[in-house]
Amino acid sequence: MGIWNSTLVYVGARTLLAGAMIALLLRRQVGPWYAGGQVVSDLSCAAFLLGYVNPDIRDDIGLLVVPLLLFVLYWEATRFLDNRRAAAVRDDEESTLDTVLRVYGSLWAFGFVMPAVLAGGFLMFELLAPGEWPFPNPRPGLVCGPVQLEPGTAVTMRMSVPHGAELSVFTPAGRSLVVVPFVRKGTQPLGAGFDYMARLTLGTDTVTGFAAPGSRAERVFTDSGVYVLRVSSEAEFNASQVCRVRYNAGKS
Repeated sequence: MGIWNSTLVYVGARTLLAGAMIALLLRRQVGPWYAGGQVVSDLSCAAFLLGYVNPDIRDDIGLLVVPLLLFVLYWEATRFLDNRRAAAVRDDEESTLDTVLRVYGSLWAFGFVMPAVLAGGFLMFELLAPGEWPFPNPRPGLVCGPVQLEPGTAVTMRMSVPHGAELSVFTPAGRSLVVVPFVRKGTQPLGAGFDYMARLTLGTDTVTGFAAPGSRAERVFTDSGVYVLRVSSEAEFNASQVCRVRYNAGKS
């Protein structure tokens, strides 16, 4: 079982237990605001765990991880301390149910809350230092989408930075067109060139390339077939990254 499937099972079990806890809170008539806060905390924790192992979910969460993680820390810490404080001031003898709930609360905090908080912390670290933490199931260095194109559409390239400084496209006819020519290091400020661009959108009706230096610009997407987009350094084939899209010129 891969880490994605294992995480889904873990999050599923966590969600079932969280649902049981919320049902218990509603039965005790703690109020909708308290139950609502628990729902937000549990959903946030599930998002952190899934985002840790899935780059698309990680991108969807984005900056929301900051307020959500702060809320989870506040909510879970407050609830944990309130439960401990309430148990300390009780005058009557603790029942079996109270003992079970106390043990369950401790197991919940250390087995289900702390891993989610750690996952959220790593998501926040990714915002501060992109690419510095080795997430499982990392996104490929170059991803293009959508893979089916037609006139009037656009393909978006998502790239891990830094990457190669040249973008070229191989057409179905076997031609190579340079869309972004290679620029030697040192000629641009650090982090300002194409090699530090994480996302680029190319319109099928507007993108052009050059067959050779000094030649006229030509439209890239003209014939139907598979186009290979390659990001690399100049004349560097071994370390190049490629993705493929299919273009149907017959649609309008």
